[in-house]
Amino acid sequence: MNDSIKSPHTITVDEVIKLSGSDVDKGLSSKEVKKRLEQFGGNIIEAGEKVSALKILFDNMNNIIVYLLMAATIVAFAMGDTVEGIAVIVAILIAVVSGFLSEYNAHKSIESLKSLVTTTVKVRRDSKIKEINSQELVVGDVVYIEEGDSITADARIFESKNFATIESALTGESEAIDKDEEYIGEDDTPVGDRQSMVFAGTAAARGNAYVLVTGTGMKSEIGKISSMLVQEKDTATPLEMQLNKLGRTLIIFSAIAALAVTIFGLLSGEETYTMIKLGIIFAISAVPEALPAVSTITLAIGMRNMAGQNALVKSLPAVETLGSTTVICTDKTGTLTENQMTVRKIVLDDSTLYEVTGAGYEPEGVFSRDDEKVDIFTQENVLRLIKAGVLSSNASLVQEDGQYKVIGDPTEGGIIVLGKKASVVRDQIEKEGNNRIGEIPFNSKEKFMATAYDAGDGAVIYIKGAPDILIQSAEEENKEALLELNIKLVNEGLRVLAVGIAENYSGDGSEESMRKRLDQGIKVLGLLGIIDPPREDVLESIKQSQDAGIRVIMITGDHPGTAKIIAGRIGMHNAENVITGREMDKMTDIELAEAIKGTSVFARVSPENKLQIVRALNIDNEVTAMTGDGVNDAPALKGADIGIAMGVRGTEVAKEASDMILTDDKFSTIIAAVKQGRIIFDNISKFVYFLFSCNVVEILTIFIAIIINLPMPVTALQLLWLNLVVDVLPAMSFAWESGEADIMKRKPRSQSDDIVNKKFLKKILGNGILIGLGSLFAFLYAYNSGYDEETARTIAFSTMAFGQLIHVLNVRDKDAFGLNKSLFLNKFMILALISSSLLQMLAVYLPFFNRVMGTRPLDLYQWIIVVLGAALPTVVIQIIRLLKKSPKTA
Repeated sequence: MNDSIKSPHTITVDEVIKLSGSDVDKGLSSKEVKKRLEQFGGNIIEAGEKVSALKILFDNMNNIIVYLLMAATIVAFAMGDTVEGIAVIVAILIAVVSGFLSEYNAHKSIESLKSLVTTTVKVRRDSKIKEINSQELVVGDVVYIEEGDSITADARIFESKNFATIESALTGESEAIDKDEEYIGEDDTPVGDRQSMVFAGTAAARGNAYVLVTGTGMKSEIGKISSMLVQEKDTATPLEMQLNKLGRTLIIFSAIAALAVTIFGLLSGEETYTMIKLGIIFAISAVPEALPAVSTITLAIGMRNMAGQNALVKSLPAVETLGSTTVICTDKTGTLTENQMTVRKIVLDDSTLYEVTGAGYEPEGVFSRDDEKVDIFTQENVLRLIKAGVLSSNASLVQEDGQYKVIGDPTEGGIIVLGKKASVVRDQIEKEGNNRIGEIPFNSKEKFMATAYDAGDGAVIYIKGAPDILIQSAEEENKEALLELNIKLVNEGLRVLAVGIAENYSGDGSEESMRKRLDQGIKVLGLLGIIDPPREDVLESIKQSQDAGIRVIMITGDHPGTAKIIAGRIGMHNAENVITGREMDKMTDIELAEAIKGTSVFARVSPENKLQIVRALNIDNEVTAMTGDGVNDAPALKGADIGIAMGVRGTEVAKEASDMILTDDKFSTIIAAVKQGRIIFDNISKFVYFLFSCNVVEILTIFIAIIINLPMPVTALQLLWLNLVVDVLPAMSFAWESGEADIMKRKPRSQSDDIVNKKFLKKILGNGILIGLGSLFAFLYAYNSGYDEETARTIAFSTMAFGQLIHVLNVRDKDAFGLNKSLFLNKFMILALISSSLLQMLAVYLPFFNRVMGTRPLDLYQWIIVVLGAALPTVVIQIIRLLKKSPKTA
């Protein structure tokens, strides 16, 4: 057996089966699968070239900061200052290695997030249908594919029903391709014409099929294409472009400032060597070295936090956009509700009402009529209705780890659970001689599903679907009564299905013959009232989103009455006015944009209507998040600013089209992701605010000292120490901030807002000037008090260091001093502040640093000067904040 079967479309199914060494009735054995995996490897498309550690290292060396430091090193050695030259080399190593480690770990973090997204397939092994990771597929596996499934390996079809696939990934054609297992082609038959084959990277658009895997991984058609592709270059995200623009501006600013300082210094009589070296270091001080590393870390941590909260974000632009979301368009079923459909009421065609207890998929419950328990096994008409519902469903109920789980449609799952409660089990019925001979799959236009069964004494068609559709086809004279019962159940917030039967079917099981029989009329056996209760956390999540200025729009295929009741229960605004899909079909996008302003509920909606809603919201420049789970949801997911796929019930096509995947399908997870998106932008703003404020401190202190003809308050190495040692850890610690208390009370941020705007610059300059003046006054006081220059510089150097460390607490809370209990949620920040403080103390007291950096040990009185110079600017900053917050008086 080879690791692929060449040209399987050119031979018969039997020949393909023989070459594969498989048994299509039993599938491969676990032992054989293990052997093939070991021999040929898993079903994996090899990724493009990964970013290597060497490339990351080179990128960190290839930047203006390192070049400036190298220039400072050359100047130092040229002037015979070996100790300072070595110290600058150490500074280069610190800058390069810290940047390398930060970026390398961030890449690893993002790669590990991608590995969390897995594709599952339904495969027959050891005579059982199992769900496995698609990477475990091997040639010879028997796979079951149904509408909406993503196809993850090349395979030959050997059994199918009304089966078609979308092969645009391979052929560029967007229309569905009808499949025929009997087709045999030539070696050179184009991929798009191989009707008996399915291919990895495509999707099932209609029907279902059993297929035999013939090629996996790089041996598949898409694998062959993948091997020829050149890795695309990553495009910069809006945030990265803002930071790059900011970086370029800073480089120009630092060059001008350095030149100005050097010229002023030379004119003031300073030594040429000292001023050239200081000019280079000054240029370095104007550029926040930690900016690239901290931005990457912040985004990576944000993505990791989202993953920890069951939201897998697939791209950095999506992380940024989440924080700007103004409208969330969400499915009802499974997102706002539990997605564990439970049949609570059964109404027979004679209006007799039965109630059923039990919740979720646990197959336990009691049947009652008129508030009295009944023995369901004596209720023939009820059992007949339940049997029709069970046999016209494809879902299965399985038990895993003590928990019941439905494989398939949740509504069908509720019917299967109802059947289990009444001991009406599809597998058992089929074992007793009832053979399924035909099926009409459900589709969103016809809104019904039908199956044909032959029991040996005549065939019967079982059908279930929307009551208004089935009742119109009914033979009964009591149609009006049934329609009234349907409305009554809907008004109670129940989802209603009609169940019927068409006896005396003599067709061959083909869809055409089944439709002919159904056109002759059916007998509606009754109605099933199904409830999908709201999730426990939805009420609070809806309130949070509305408090955050985010509109929530509920989109459902349910009856308008059901949608309205559920929306009211979960506290949605504008829930009274419900717009239906039919009403939308008659509207232009502009008319719909106007209508959306007065409602938050859309019912009886088709996937096409979802895209219409997105277009209408775009007219008003809303930033829209759209949820989806089906194949036809892909256009809406692509069209929205944030496409959100359901990880539990979503099709692989929807997941592929999305920007984010919810692994738990919960609405509260979307809100948590939006919150995290806001926190990420806040944290990036905070470390930019902190780093730029610190740069202003250093620039201002030196610049004023030169202008008023003072000695240098700090040396070049002391500036490097502040930038590369003292400031970096606190700046990085902002990446771990958990968000301010009011983060979800603010209105959404406009995407057009720059991080650094006029208001932001004003705040940075104001804070930087105050902290810089504190350092300068400390230097002036010490210098004029008779201390030698080294001691005065050490006082200024330490005042600058601790003033910047205290400034962290100004930055972490925009409205108050950040020394509060929320600080203890960020253990990295506490550790960073302690570490930077200890490192500064080492710079002051360790003899080695005294020699290299020109520092002197300080006594208690000198530390009092440092503390006052470092703390008073923050006191002034906080007083100014209080004055701004206090109400204006006449």
